[in-house]
Amino acid sequence: MSNSVITRSLVAVLPCEDYSEERVYETMKKGIDMIGGIGSFACPSDNILVKPNFLHTSEESAAVTTNPSVIKAMLRILNEAGYGSVRYGDSPGMGSCRSAAAALGLTDGLFGADIADMSEAVKVDFPEGRTARQFWFTKEITEADSVISLCKMKTHALERITGAVKNVYGFVCGRHKAAGHVKYPNDVIFAKMLTDIHRAVKPKLHIMDGIIAMEGNGPSSGDPVPMKVMLFSSDPVALDTVYCWLIDLDPALVPTNVQGQNAGIGTFDERRIDVVTEGSDGNAEKIGRDELFRRYGNPSFDVVRKGGLKSFLSLYSRIMTKLTKPVIDTDKCVHCGICVQNCPVPGGAVHFENGKDSPPVYDYTKCIRCFCCQELCPSKAIKKR
Repeated sequence: MSNSVITRSLVAVLPCEDYSEERVYETMKKGIDMIGGIGSFACPSDNILVKPNFLHTSEESAAVTTNPSVIKAMLRILNEAGYGSVRYGDSPGMGSCRSAAAALGLTDGLFGADIADMSEAVKVDFPEGRTARQFWFTKEITEADSVISLCKMKTHALERITGAVKNVYGFVCGRHKAAGHVKYPNDVIFAKMLTDIHRAVKPKLHIMDGIIAMEGNGPSSGDPVPMKVMLFSSDPVALDTVYCWLIDLDPALVPTNVQGQNAGIGTFDERRIDVVTEGSDGNAEKIGRDELFRRYGNPSFDVVRKGGLKSFLSLYSRIMTKLTKPVIDTDKCVHCGICVQNCPVPGGAVHFENGKDSPPVYDYTKCIRCFCCQELCPSKAIKKR
């Protein structure tokens, strides 16, 4: 974001104890109102796509996906406000949107909204992209007038955290995601590509499900941890920055924050972020970073906090790409072969060297450290080391 124009971003942070549907609905309605109301982000006549995080088919207790109560609440808010053309869905890295929705008990017709198919790819040129100038988006993204992103508060092996900025990778049609990891092979380049997606699509509203977050070996093999908060903003970088504050992580060590600000999609500058929460009188109350952490923060949240000098983040990324690697816990591996089938590297960087009676092995000379294998492992057998 240009230093010549002082702009401010607003993030609402509200406590939410559990996923009871009425409690989540009231929290979301209040949070959206605190940052301007639903009418600030979409018109009732718009074709609206509500985009949760459906990384892959998973039960809600695993905290891998956006909780169904959050999705239902968003659809209810839109329905009650008179929005008549609403679909919801994501393009998972494995499986279908419909199977991911079904695993969460979600169906067609929820508050007048149907599940989007999200399986048809449409080529979209974006010549003004800094890194990516062409995308294969799902058809529904190209048809939407307004996109509302419902991201999940999780850690991420490649980008440290996954939140509002990272959630847009679900706009890319599933079968084209692997090619993206090959084309943008480290955390900084991948983050730049994500910012180009934001600039191409311009999601209107970002809501983070942090009621039960994921720490540790995220975004799919970590551990659920209660954070009991929801975050709301039109600025994805500011929202992710406040998430970082809540877990005592320097926002400047998150590539999606740095590249997001550089691309002008938001700010991680504390001086330009206003945070509001619910005051004792029930109205919006401005809150400082220290008080925010005291009320809602978790200093023991399991996330990688160490890193290189901020000004050398790109160099640090290239070094760490060579030093870190995915490894298989042979005691947890069930030999399913999902990591082998989904490795995006031509010819594969992981394979069954000794047949399926033994765990797969890596060829680290070919591995690009994208951690797709770790994201998709159903037995949580792959970790970053």
